[in-house]
Amino acid sequence: MTATGPGTAAEPAAAEIRERARRIADGPIRRPAPERLQAEVDEFRRRTSGSAELGRRAARVLARGTEHVDPLSFPYPLFMRAGAGSRVTDVDGNEYVDCVLAGGAILLGHNHPELNRRVVELIRERTNFHGHLDELEVEAGEELAEVFPSIEAVRFTASGAEANLAAARIARAWTGRSKLVKFRGAYHGWHDQFLVDIEVPGSGRFLAGGIPEAYQSETVLVSQNDLDELESVLAGGDVAAVFCEPVGAESGLVPFDEGYHPRAIELAHRHGALYVFDEVVTGFRVGLGGAQRLYGVEPDLTTLGKALMNGYPSCGAVGGRKEIVDTANVSVPDERPSAYVGGTLSGNVLSAGACVHAVRLMREPGVLDRAIDAAGDLVARLNALFAARGFDFFSYRFGSIVKTELTAPQAVPLDDPARLGEVLERRELLSAYMVPIQNAGVLSRLGRDMLSCAHTTEDNERTVAAYGRLLDVLE
Repeated sequence: MTATGPGTAAEPAAAEIRERARRIADGPIRRPAPERLQAEVDEFRRRTSGSAELGRRAARVLARGTEHVDPLSFPYPLFMRAGAGSRVTDVDGNEYVDCVLAGGAILLGHNHPELNRRVVELIRERTNFHGHLDELEVEAGEELAEVFPSIEAVRFTASGAEANLAAARIARAWTGRSKLVKFRGAYHGWHDQFLVDIEVPGSGRFLAGGIPEAYQSETVLVSQNDLDELESVLAGGDVAAVFCEPVGAESGLVPFDEGYHPRAIELAHRHGALYVFDEVVTGFRVGLGGAQRLYGVEPDLTTLGKALMNGYPSCGAVGGRKEIVDTANVSVPDERPSAYVGGTLSGNVLSAGACVHAVRLMREPGVLDRAIDAAGDLVARLNALFAARGFDFFSYRFGSIVKTELTAPQAVPLDDPARLGEVLERRELLSAYMVPIQNAGVLSRLGRDMLSCAHTTEDNERTVAAYGRLLDVLE
């Protein structure tokens, strides 16, 4: 089965997705009935006392009480004890279908037995870390070069965010230019030059606390799907690279129009800029070979992370044409373009081994299809539920990436700054929506979800029932 994206028979086109989200954003906000929501909050507290206590302890010693973006925090975050396949279990013994999956990193399923066995063998027979070159680094690079059409060579990093930082530095050194184009609403990691205009197009520096404006002066924001605006920026002759999430901002929350990338790549090349696919999320989730294989295009650089190692740490890579990737350097510069890209744990033996074995498992026939098929089944079931209950909510997917649109904060136009408060209200409301879903035994990251190769029809039935419980709170 081929990974499914917008514009195929199974999914609405990008323009339809954006229009349906806009209609939700233009409509009244569906607030939970106060007494029903309070009953759900009371139930949540009753069944999660262990998480409540750990939350109090965390608040004393961790910044803001949490280290992570993905876990929900209303009325307090859950603490997990175990995971297997599609399920996780919290410290109170409650089991959940996990549709968060560490933001997409867990593609094969939690605690994958074959991958774990290989990693344990590596530690027992060799080492978990030696700080020198290792054959597994070479094998990992070879695997990626075979899977991704545009990749000839790679530089490993310790995260997807680092991979984007490395790609930016490589592009600047290679082209001798300074500016980077970023599409509004897109996310490329938390470092200074990209942490602007996140998730909601037009939100600007709302999340840029601690980052001087001068640090972002070389980042040029462009609207998705507007080729004229992109060409106007590129025509200045000072753009090193155009960065994009290939299915659209925030992994398809705001999708690109069909056929956009070939035209955008042609414009970038005409004006001497590189085109970078941030495939940290899409690299394996829209199918083997990522969005570039799905769309039939070859970016100049590709960044990877997340599912690359199925949750094992120090997970990231930037790849592309050999002469461009060779710009990454940890030695004395020579006559070639040079950009310092290093890291003690980048490409370490444990991470490289996890990459080799995870990619080989995902390359086995039918493996990724299981996650993609499960996502298609879930989307169909959710849309049937929403239609039967008379809600304008809707669900769609890109491979095994599932988006369920409920309040559409990203579709609120921010040409009027006064509407930022509405965006925040719609975003906060999603946290309340998740309480009945969690009480029904499902973890969803505000409807921005992922499925794994371990998810089953039974998991989907539980997830649909959980959303049905949410609708009961809203009616």
